[in-house]
Amino acid sequence: TAAPTATSTATATATATAVSANFGDMGGVGGIGGAAAGYPPPCPPTLTGRRRALLIGCNYRGTAAALGGCINDVANLKRLLVNTYGWSTDSIRTLTDDGAGGQGSMPTRSNMLARMRWLTQGAQPGDVLFFSFSGHGAQKEDPNGYEEDGMNETILPCDFKRAGMITDDEINRLIVEPLPDGVRLTAVMDSCHSGTGLDLPYTWTERTQRWAEEVNPLHTRGDVQMISGCADDDTSCDAANRNTGMMGGAMTTAMCEVLRGDPCPTYTALLQRMRTTIRRRGFHQVPQLTSSQRFDCDRPFLLDDILPNGNQKIGRTFRRRFKPRPRPMDGPLADMLGMGVAFVGMALLADAFF
Repeated sequence: TAAPTATSTATATATATAVSANFGDMGGVGGIGGAAAGYPPPCPPTLTGRRRALLIGCNYRGTAAALGGCINDVANLKRLLVNTYGWSTDSIRTLTDDGAGGQGSMPTRSNMLARMRWLTQGAQPGDVLFFSFSGHGAQKEDPNGYEEDGMNETILPCDFKRAGMITDDEINRLIVEPLPDGVRLTAVMDSCHSGTGLDLPYTWTERTQRWAEEVNPLHTRGDVQMISGCADDDTSCDAANRNTGMMGGAMTTAMCEVLRGDPCPTYTALLQRMRTTIRRRGFHQVPQLTSSQRFDCDRPFLLDDILPNGNQKIGRTFRRRFKPRPRPMDGPLADMLGMGVAFVGMALLADAFF
């Protein structure tokens, strides 16, 4: 894998040092940091130069619920990593259901789980990881009642009818929980019901400009942020570009466009520009930011900027059990999932142009 440039390393280290220096002033439930209870300001790790990325796109070709832009999302994100952020192509693995890479590169449930294990295998402080999924998202009943709507978020492999869906609990166990303190993972989930698709404990609330903690949060050590296409109760759009005719996820397209124009915005600016771009193109979905750590959202969006762990407790905090509240569903995906089972949600294929 390619090492970051001296400039990017110095910038990320300086940013992380600044975040660390202010960490002790960022406490409070629903606030930003986790050092208010007497924890010393943590030190950011030294970057190792080790980078890994896993990009997954499912178009479900040949099915009644086929999409058009998910494989294009993979190509778009790969170009962003390589051309804008200087990642080596050798550090990036892709799974797409166009058959280009043979059976081993198909986004089957088995291949997706195996590649998720590869992504985090041997992760050490100072490593930088990236994960994306573009495809159908749905929900199923949470058997533990941890989720506030009683439903786990899921993503659908290309063979979901035979092999089943993948829940946010499974994804968390594979790519979030194993990360030690000092590892950075950036995730992008462009699918329906993806708001809390990694089961991270904190959600940034635009209205209050504060972090909201889950009722039954699962705290981990790594620095993980996810930008998702929509809230848990919403849908993400797959649409065509008016100028190029290329299909793509509305959120992924907007995110790549914003970051090519400014590779280092603050998190606040990134979210605002993405949401403005999406609204301007006629879509109503609202991208979400969730995180394993609370931080000041004036923090620059740098893939190599690692925030040390500020969570005082690691593991699940259980406060209340929630009953499942499944949502009605219809359309081609509903037919494929089967009516009368505890699956909810469908991807929205929009006949819209941007």
